[in-house]
Amino acid sequence: MSILLNSPVDALQQYVEHPSVSADSKFASGVVGAREFACLRLKELGFDVDLVDTPINPIILATRGDPKWPRLVIYGHYDVQPPDPLDLWKSEPFKAEVRDGRLYGRGAADNKGPQIVHMSALARVFNEIPDYPIHITYLIEGEEEIGSPSFRGFLEEQKHRLMGDLLLVSDTGSPNPDQLVITTGLRGLSAMEVQIFGPKQDLHSGVHGGALLNPIQALMKVCSSLHDENGRVTVPGFYDSVRPPEQWERDELSKLPVKEEDYAHFLGVPDFFPPSGYSPFEAIRFCPTLEFNGIGGGYQGEGSKTVIPSEAFAKITCRLVPDQKSEEIAENVKNAIIKSCSSAVRVEVQIKGGGDPYVVIPPGKPGSNGKESVLMKKAFKVAEACIEAKFKNHPIYLREGGSIPIIQDLKELAGLDSLMIGLFTNEDNLHAPNESFHLGIMNRAIDSFEEFFKKLI
Repeated sequence: MSILLNSPVDALQQYVEHPSVSADSKFASGVVGAREFACLRLKELGFDVDLVDTPINPIILATRGDPKWPRLVIYGHYDVQPPDPLDLWKSEPFKAEVRDGRLYGRGAADNKGPQIVHMSALARVFNEIPDYPIHITYLIEGEEEIGSPSFRGFLEEQKHRLMGDLLLVSDTGSPNPDQLVITTGLRGLSAMEVQIFGPKQDLHSGVHGGALLNPIQALMKVCSSLHDENGRVTVPGFYDSVRPPEQWERDELSKLPVKEEDYAHFLGVPDFFPPSGYSPFEAIRFCPTLEFNGIGGGYQGEGSKTVIPSEAFAKITCRLVPDQKSEEIAENVKNAIIKSCSSAVRVEVQIKGGGDPYVVIPPGKPGSNGKESVLMKKAFKVAEACIEAKFKNHPIYLREGGSIPIIQDLKELAGLDSLMIGLFTNEDNLHAPNESFHLGIMNRAIDSFEEFFKKLI
């Protein structure tokens, strides 16, 4: 059995030290290294490992066990976010360092740490039960941090190899090291970029100012038209398909061990601005949004340069909730932008992709259909018991504000519903400098998953 996985911290340190940034080609060798590291660990666990080529980074598809057994699929990703800005890191992002009960490094929590948790737990289980009677398929992709552009095509070709009873995911969050969350929903995503073009080149604002519409001014008017004074999105049809939360979901959310004032302090904001009728915590999980992620145009350097810019841009994403459709929302927003833009400038809206929201109703909860697989029904109950035993708190069932579009793809094309157990916290700084993974969570999670896998059989 794998010697390295018997030392999970050492395994995670080595995994993190492969700089597998999928967004930047200069990290190509690190992407390869991380992929090879994951493949080797799976081979040591007795998996048959296959690399499925895609237009960008191959997907790891590994299997173990008799296909006639109950079938479990485990998802992860071996790519990571860029480490920038480097000057804000206290230690090198790809030289994993342990301090104060955490392992610091890019990818430590997202998603290499949770992968090591699952693999280390399985190493223990397989050592004790060599003929473990569940067929397990590992699915580890290398493009999650760039939106999984190859995944849909891969899934359409390979879905027959992924048909199963349940998908296990630990790429979601929990509020603190003692209170884990079983995630029941992920918001969908629609992304687009708006460009507004005015004169053919930047112009002197004194010589030409007053005769034409400044593209920045036009852009600001367009952007401001997309919300009303209360923050509600004004795009026609935006809320038509929104499914309201079940009462049990709001009841579960009330158990969240975080106060609004503490959340505001953590974020560094003076006050919240949620939709009417929703708390800040509810808004994150139950409400769709339209956000401006970036905006620019004109002179950006030090001092002043009196120009009317030739163009301006904004980057927009919408987070979506059940039962909104990503493509439909993107088209509605695009049409609203075009309609609101003055004829004195030219506007282009490019839709940059996205994915539909995902929600799973745990077996036995109001709204569940009762047709879940035997393995799925058992898995949720077993997970509750194992988490409570090791973390001393019953897990909370919550939707999450983030998006993993491929989870809905796996549901749609392979029929897989997900058990999503969050292993990172806000303090882990995902996508930011000084990303880390809490070793207390890591150790207790390995113990929990060891018992989970054993009790599934």
